[in-house]
Amino acid sequence: MTGSADPTLDLIDLQEQRFAAAFEAGDITIARSLYHPDLVYLSPTTRLYGWPRRIEGLDAALEFIQLTVTGLGNVSYRAEERAVVPEADAAFVRVRFDFDTEGTRLRSTYVVVYRYRAGLIAVQELFYDPNDRFERL
Repeated sequence: MTGSADPTLDLIDLQEQRFAAAFEAGDITIARSLYHPDLVYLSPTTRLYGWPRRIEGLDAALEFIQLTVTGLGNVSYRAEERAVVPEADAAFVRVRFDFDTEGTRLRSTYVVVYRYRAGLIAVQELFYDPNDRFERL
């Protein structure tokens, strides 16, 4: 999504296709243009890397996201469900993220809430049980 367009399912699908391409290539910068420069990124994953729960700024957020996918192989990213909340300029997406690491195929399923400003992702917040284990495939 770019510009001032309100989120729609079609725009969310295009956004998620870009994320799929970025994660599958192991290069989150492919999705850089989806984000507002003042991005706020929130995820329970940050605790695993010693980062703060709230990451502010596009460059810092992309650095963290890249850190989490570096070294993963054969990534498959798929938006399985999505919903738009037009009054709030927000969307919810349930993601299936499959990957190989250390010879094992794993799956992570999580929900992302996107909040938009000027048609760009201004807040990206991930939700999952941080105490749960990845599903082995």
